Amino acid sequence: MSTILATPENLRRLKNVLMADFEMKSAHASEAIAALAGFRSHAAFRQSRSGSQHPAILDADFVHFEQKCFKLGYEADSSAYLRFSFNRIDWAHRLWCLIRKSDHAASDRWFYECQRRKIPFIVIKKARKHYSVSWDHISMESDYDNGIRNTYDNELHRIMFRTYQMICSGLEPKSFFDGTGLVGDVTGLSETSARQIADAFAKLLYPGNLRLEKSAA
Repeated sequence: MSTILATPENLRRLKNVLMADFEMKSAHASEAIAALAGFRSHAAFRQSRSGSQHPAILDADFVHFEQKCFKLGYEADSSAYLRFSFNRIDWAHRLWCLIRKSDHAASDRWFYECQRRKIPFIVIKKARKHYSVSWDHISMESDYDNGIRNTYDNELHRIMFRTYQMICSGLEPKSFFDGTGLVGDVTGLSETSARQIADAFAKLLYPGNLRLEKSAA
């Protein structure tokens, strides 16, 4: 699974990649990005983002992207290259940060960025043999943090633990989940599982997340 935080800066950076690496026209790149985000057209994608206070986190739909590219006259296997390069894109706004466990300065820099952007502090830490994923709402505004604490903490904990089980069951025998919906960590992971968990938890914890907004309605 690959995700994208749909900020204007991230979408612009993705569009530049498509125009440079795929030699797409600007209008075609906009339509391809909309398809990647799961929408039928650029107009529909733009309408979905209008009036939203926070950018949503969207799953990358590579199948829909490939179908759209083929209709626009590009190679049918265009999604294969994008799948390969997607996680290497230097996003303007990241969902989480991957650092060495001993790099406290990098952890501090990421925390201050999260605090400035008013987003959850989600970090993947690389140790000698394993990876861990940590999350904390301490970087969020107090009103949002209190709202989550009073309303969704137990529900988030249940969903996050179940998500961890689905990703790691049978694959990560040394992993361990320790935390709540507000703060915690998962240890003993491979890099692949750590990335999947960080993406999945970000979708649950970020302001503007579609699932959380629906559950609050």
